[in-house]
Amino acid sequence: MEAETRIADLFSLYSAFPLLASASFGDDSLASSGSSGSLSLTIDSFSTEPVLLQKAFDSIFCDNESSWEAAQNVSRNSREEDGLANTTSLGYGEILPEAVFTIMGEIKEVHGLERGGVVYDLGSGSGRVLFAACLAHDFRLSKGIEYIESLHNAALRNLNRWKKHDVVTPEDGGPVDRVQFDFVQGDITKITTFTLSPAPTVVFCHATLFDNDLFACVQLISENSPPGTFFVMITKPLRTGLVTGIETLSYKQYRMSWGHATVYLQRRMKPIE
Repeated sequence: MEAETRIADLFSLYSAFPLLASASFGDDSLASSGSSGSLSLTIDSFSTEPVLLQKAFDSIFCDNESSWEAAQNVSRNSREEDGLANTTSLGYGEILPEAVFTIMGEIKEVHGLERGGVVYDLGSGSGRVLFAACLAHDFRLSKGIEYIESLHNAALRNLNRWKKHDVVTPEDGGPVDRVQFDFVQGDITKITTFTLSPAPTVVFCHATLFDNDLFACVQLISENSPPGTFFVMITKPLRTGLVTGIETLSYKQYRMSWGHATVYLQRRMKPIE
């Protein structure tokens, strides 16, 4: 059933992004079967899925204005104008789409993430991480929280780009939106009782430059999240153990916009009965 589900996901991508029909595959990706020339998909074939996701992402965010470099410039200019240039917690760097696709693949395949759910990005910048996550998984809601107004506005512009492409065709022939987005300009340290609402399923947090006070807020958010919530932490892992209720599932280095960084995949544990 898992293989059938992933095949359906690929066909959905082809329906939503016709340009993917031109995607090229390696010799080992699709194996010929029989003299009829039909193609046999194997589990190994799905190594091409990140390539398809990357092509879909690039088909939406293909101009310079929607690039991570543009978002970095927007962040730098805004901080200089507001006298916040030396506020390290507001520094900009981005998890690249290829890393998001791989991380989401691990959460789905190894840890059994089911369709639906809510994904957050704490410090969502121009929204590109959330758009990548929603290409890789059928979330029902994607919510970004960003402090800098100009970056929040960049996320809204990118959302308009997404809406022009993010359509699948159901059997009745009518287009439907795949996911609802909610971009909020705000301060995560002001979240009441440090509880995200609606309850998260997956939380991304690029915490590389977070100071101790800001990271402490993220820690409280994690400890107040429902059991089973996944946290994708960049550079700085959440404190783990029975007291915090957080466990580390894996950690690995990925290429980011600023270089390589360690990504910690962590999870809110279920209470011990």
